[in-house]
Amino acid sequence: MTDSKSLLTLVLAIIVIIGVGAAAIAYGPAILNKINQSSINTNQNQTNENQTNQNGNVTSFEGNITQIKSFDNGTYIVTVQAPVSAAKDKQYQDNIVQVLKKKAGQFANICTITITTKDNASSQLIYEKHNSIACKHIPPVVPPTPTPVPVPPVVNETPPVVVVPPIINNTVDNNTEPNPVPIPVCKDNEHLHDGVCMPNPTPVPTPTPQPVSNETIKVILTGDIGTNTDSTSVFNAIKKQNADNVVILGDLGYSSSLSWFKSTYGTLGNKLNCVIGNHDSASEDGSSAVDKEAKAYCANSYYFKKNHVLFLGFNTNGDLNLQGTEAAKLLTNTAFMNGIKSIHIMSHKPCAVAPNAHHPLEIKAFCDFIKSKIPTGVKQYYDQAHNHVMSASADGTYKTIGAGGKSHYTCGVSAAFPFCDNAHFGFLEYTIQPDGTTTSQFEDYNGKVIQK
Repeated sequence: MTDSKSLLTLVLAIIVIIGVGAAAIAYGPAILNKINQSSINTNQNQTNENQTNQNGNVTSFEGNITQIKSFDNGTYIVTVQAPVSAAKDKQYQDNIVQVLKKKAGQFANICTITITTKDNASSQLIYEKHNSIACKHIPPVVPPTPTPVPVPPVVNETPPVVVVPPIINNTVDNNTEPNPVPIPVCKDNEHLHDGVCMPNPTPVPTPTPQPVSNETIKVILTGDIGTNTDSTSVFNAIKKQNADNVVILGDLGYSSSLSWFKSTYGTLGNKLNCVIGNHDSASEDGSSAVDKEAKAYCANSYYFKKNHVLFLGFNTNGDLNLQGTEAAKLLTNTAFMNGIKSIHIMSHKPCAVAPNAHHPLEIKAFCDFIKSKIPTGVKQYYDQAHNHVMSASADGTYKTIGAGGKSHYTCGVSAAFPFCDNAHFGFLEYTIQPDGTTTSQFEDYNGKVIQK
């Protein structure tokens, strides 16, 4: 390379469809030789300027192909050396371009030709083969616009409203003549109401009317009976009195059953009433068997009326809240309490006790509740046991009669309780006149009056 000459570098990008590498290299020179032989005058000794044809176009150029350099990707760089005068001639360069473009189209392997100067100051793509699979220049295939699929019209799938004709005269066909309605057949414990069988209502018991009596009656009470000789003596003395009612105030034999109690006091028949004591209750000192037997024989709570007097019996080892609620309904019922002059609260555990009592007061809240429900003007008596003594308050309201035969407990007196006896076994007897006037006395099993 001298000062009198410049170099034109022709870059031929040749993509051989069979691949790159050795095959491409072998193919390249043959193609270039054909271009060179057909288009380029390579007379090394020629120094003349470009020849022109009749139209003044350059048909050939001076210079030689001095280098063919190949690359593995199928690209060849062809270096053409030409005189300075020719290299600077634009017509000379255009002639080279035209020759290369014409010949390149004859070879399937040539895809593009780029020409550039030696100093890479400018570069120009002079040839590019289009629509060639080998050169991967394929216009994109535009898919045909799909024919729109017709959308069927929206069909209302809601079922039509069925209009039911009104029922006229109990018919479904709107006849004016009504169909006969079958009459239901009710059971023995039912009745027909508006065409439907309904259970018969439970009859509400009518309160026991105040019996009309012109006779004086006796009511005897005792409690804490054993199965010993003293207990038998007390029973015999009570039976001899032939009282209208006998009430045993709990602890009915201190046994696993009521067999002794039934064989003695049970012979009094419907004159006998009893309440449950702590030794008859599974909740305290009794067995489950005797608890069940006592509730079945004595009942949980009850009442009876005699000569304007109301007697209420309670199980002080039972549900006192429930018993108190039921008793309150009676005590606040004006019709039920009509004519009642006095009331006796009968239970095993007491509402008041004498000094030095073996058992202290245990059911005060229940007693206070009952007292609050008793109508004003009605005399109150509390007849109870639990302590094995005979005792009474100064006004006679509170009496303890636990002298039915079980061994005695300690006893004390005070101004409030001036009487207390723990030396005798016996009972308390009330005499009630037809008008309700009441008197009482304590007796031992020999018939001796201990206290009036």
